[in-house]
Amino acid sequence: MKQSKPGSQTARRIIAVGSGKGGVGASMIATNLAIFMGQIGKRVALIDANLASPGLHAWLGADRPARTIGDLLYERVDNIEDALVETRVSGLFLLAGVSDLMSGTSLDEKRIDRLIAAIRSLEADYVLVDLPSGANPLAINLLSSADLSIIVTVGTPDSVEATFRLMATVFLHRLLSHPQVDPVTREVLEEMGCRAGLPPNPREIVARLTELESPLSEAAQELSTTFHPNLIVNQTRIKADEYLGEAMISASVRWIGLMPRLLGSVGWDDNVWLALRRNLPLLIEFPRSRACKDLERIVRKLLSQEFKDLFSAKIIPPVTENQNLYELLEIYPGASEEEVRRALKQIKEWFGPDGLAGQGSCTVAQREDYQKRAEEAHAELLDRSKRRQYDRSNFPDGFAAAREHRDQERDSIAGTVAATHDSLPEVVLSDDQFVDGVFLGEVRRERNVELTDISNRAKISISYLKAIEEERFEDLPAAVFVRGFVTEFARFLKINPGRAVTDFMAKYEAFAHKNGK
Repeated sequence: MKQSKPGSQTARRIIAVGSGKGGVGASMIATNLAIFMGQIGKRVALIDANLASPGLHAWLGADRPARTIGDLLYERVDNIEDALVETRVSGLFLLAGVSDLMSGTSLDEKRIDRLIAAIRSLEADYVLVDLPSGANPLAINLLSSADLSIIVTVGTPDSVEATFRLMATVFLHRLLSHPQVDPVTREVLEEMGCRAGLPPNPREIVARLTELESPLSEAAQELSTTFHPNLIVNQTRIKADEYLGEAMISASVRWIGLMPRLLGSVGWDDNVWLALRRNLPLLIEFPRSRACKDLERIVRKLLSQEFKDLFSAKIIPPVTENQNLYELLEIYPGASEEEVRRALKQIKEWFGPDGLAGQGSCTVAQREDYQKRAEEAHAELLDRSKRRQYDRSNFPDGFAAAREHRDQERDSIAGTVAATHDSLPEVVLSDDQFVDGVFLGEVRRERNVELTDISNRAKISISYLKAIEEERFEDLPAAVFVRGFVTEFARFLKINPGRAVTDFMAKYEAFAHKNGK
């Protein structure tokens, strides 16, 4: 039976996928996220709004449709659904990119508003929009108005810098769209100009508006705590690439004044090129490839309960010069000496001469000043006498009260050095959170816990821990052993072990039943 196209009701969630510069794989990611969602039963519309270089139909392994987004923009069709076409993936529909050069690559405000209104009219669980790269007006408007904004980057200096520039530009656009903006405030923001090629960042904007006692200062402060662009690091090759997202979030919070969220990374995979070369979707041609597994983790994270609070306020920590010793090192109060050492090592890797996270987020002087302060904090916290005196002076009510206050006020800075088992806070699970292998892996990575740490403490082979995270049930031993492994895994991360065992074993036993194991 032929499926009906998405029609007239409001979309459940619009996801805009953009990038600071071209060539980072945003179109590949947008397409395969849409395919994944379609395969798990979601109704999805995929929009090719990359007017300069449209090509989502190629990533889907399809010919260019006769009707495209140009027909909608230039009113050659009445409704967006008239330009949508079915794809080989059940539940997934495509609005292809423009096919004629006369349509142009830039749009006036009227056509941008028409496109956004048309997208919001679609009846679908998710609408994914692939955007032009850089600070294109269409990209800025859609990243500003989407329910969820994703920015794709890669591990190169120009891409990292362009990502920070794009985040700051979207923030500024959203702020200038606020109804309280008056001509004087607009002039002030324009006069702030660019710093080292970047638009004024949220920290600078909030400080300047507060200084001027502008009525917009409160709105700017609120926006800085609620605007959370989501990052995906694509084409990761080396270990430093794997941690680039966390490093960029740390830099963004510290110097830019925004708290992005890391959706994950996608490893370098020649199968991506090969699938495109064969004119077949990556997920269909190479479903077990590294890139597909990484993309699946991202989709599951997007759909998980932890993203229900995407727009909840997260208080930005104070500027570097006003932070305490633990905030400087991005660790919990009461962290062990080993954690203190690991923290400084991580800061040097992230923000040293070879680190990429400082590109475009701060000046060289700011980066060097931070490293100096971190080294001083490291030295004082490793001096037991000085540390006892410092803790008594700054945490008179103890560390438990400090952690409780921190958890109520803001998330810890991304990239926080993982606390040991004894100092990790408990994970609070919602009633409908499913604690499977993927969730255990996400919690471990978010807390920067190494598998070797769990293995050494619980005496479980790393290969079994990896199999649990990746849900490779065929590589796990008998159920009686798996229950014990999952119990110890969850206990280390301070996750309710009973919930973990119940949820994980449900999947394990379903696999065993299906395969006669």
